[in-house]
Amino acid sequence: MSNETTRAIIDFAYDENGAEMRNALYTAIQDKVMAHIDAKKQEIAQNLVAQPEVPEEETADENV
Repeated sequence: MSNETTRAIIDFAYDENGAEMRNALYTAIQDKVMAHIDAKKQEIAQNLVAQPEVPEEETADENV
């Protein structure tokens, strides 16, 4: 949450403008949640395309 967003939420609360405060707060929360979800999507996508490591014991048994 940026300083401007925080300041806007506080100003709306101080001015007793509940609807605008709620909208600003919900928007800030939604932005943080979406950023976290996007980061997790990227992490999962990277793990899906990564090749799994085969333990050395299994490769030694296959050569016998």
